[in-house]
Amino acid sequence: MNKQKKTYLSLLISFLIILIFGKLLPASNGLTNEGLWTLGIFIAALIMWTTISISWPCLIVLFFLGLLPSVGYQNAFIGTFGNSTLAFLIFTFALVYPLSQTNFIRRCTIALITNPIAKKSPWRFVIFLFTAITFLGLFISPTVLMVTFMPFLLDIFKVLHIEKGSKVGSMITMGSVFCINLSSGMTAIAHVWPTLAISFYKGATGKEISQFQYMLVGIPLGILIMIGMLLIFRFIYYPKNINNINLRSVEKLKGAVSPADRKEKIVLATMLLTVILWVVPSFIKGILPTVYTTISGWTTAFPPLLGCIILMVINIDGKSILNFNEVTTKGISWSSVLMVGVASELGNILTAKPMGIETWLTNVLSPIAKGLPEMLLVLFFVVWCVIETNFSSSIVTTTIVSSIAISIITSLKGSANGVSLAAIIALIGFGVGISNMTPAGQAGVNPIAIGTGYTSTKDMLIWGGIFAVISIVLITSVGYPLAKAIL
Repeated sequence: MNKQKKTYLSLLISFLIILIFGKLLPASNGLTNEGLWTLGIFIAALIMWTTISISWPCLIVLFFLGLLPSVGYQNAFIGTFGNSTLAFLIFTFALVYPLSQTNFIRRCTIALITNPIAKKSPWRFVIFLFTAITFLGLFISPTVLMVTFMPFLLDIFKVLHIEKGSKVGSMITMGSVFCINLSSGMTAIAHVWPTLAISFYKGATGKEISQFQYMLVGIPLGILIMIGMLLIFRFIYYPKNINNINLRSVEKLKGAVSPADRKEKIVLATMLLTVILWVVPSFIKGILPTVYTTISGWTTAFPPLLGCIILMVINIDGKSILNFNEVTTKGISWSSVLMVGVASELGNILTAKPMGIETWLTNVLSPIAKGLPEMLLVLFFVVWCVIETNFSSSIVTTTIVSSIAISIITSLKGSANGVSLAAIIALIGFGVGISNMTPAGQAGVNPIAIGTGYTSTKDMLIWGGIFAVISIVLITSVGYPLAKAIL
């Protein structure tokens, strides 16, 4: 069956599911007819996003959401495009784009792997290399970072005479992928799934998890998981040929990158200003409450908007640092933006009271959930999140797990287990980044690494699985108490 026929078959199945749920199945146990219809749209959306694409099928989902009597097209359009989350993503993608066009990634990496401490042993070199990748991933989207960094990593392999098929080459390649994916959950800067999870929480509770609060959870937890990864590589994987690396050869990389020019310095300064505007309000909340309220009211989309304006206004050699036409065609992942918009509205509708879905989930699942200890319930959502994200779209995983977590945990209000919804949602946004086992786990990163020939699908599955187990243990045992204390 060719691709076109598969697409038509997926569409037919999706339409039939919507028809069956919307017109043929009886509503019961608190679930309304419209709620059934919404569930049908939800299932159809998952089928289309999984089997066809995450871009244009979103328009079909939006079409059906607009047909819901309690929603209508006006509210569906407002819910899809008229919110600060989408603006935040668009402006952040645009702001990071000029940074990816500079030599900052190579320069930052070279500075770390050629310092005196890194050159004392091969394992220290590896630690500093992974640290550089993780640092860059805190504010650069995983796909952009992978596409930009991988050619440089191959240059490093060439200089160090690391061959394809070598155990050390596979370890460094896998570690680079693990760090890139991991860092995509450590902050919400230019990262879709943490942003989406946070927006779900705000939509359900009216409360906001700030950028700074999220980073206070994500960064320490990410560092701890990276340490666990390094220990596994050092004492279990242990490539014996790592000691054959001649670290003196790394010095050759220093002359390969020119010093930072005026453009790069302006871009970095603008990025720093953006981060400051995200973080500062959390420090002045108790000192200058009026200023805090004002800045917070600008939403998280304001800082990157300001940054984009600055880079568009400043000209170097007669050209704007940030070219609007170029960034809108090359720098913004419109399929991700569109899917986040539709997924956000779909999540809001799924948890809306008129649908009866929340009541239904409460009636069906609450008796089970109420009997679970707090940490076991946390473990349930963390395991679900990590397993699904390795075999499904990260955005789809965030939508499913966050929506159901909100419904179940909200229904437990007043129960004895005392689970924190904010902490769970933050950990879902973080856990979706643990997506290393299969090419489908992170489609813009994992296949590129496997395609280099330095690692294999088998190695990624085995060691990515071990990495997932370590992450699940640390997210549950350390991440949840930390998130609960901060959020």
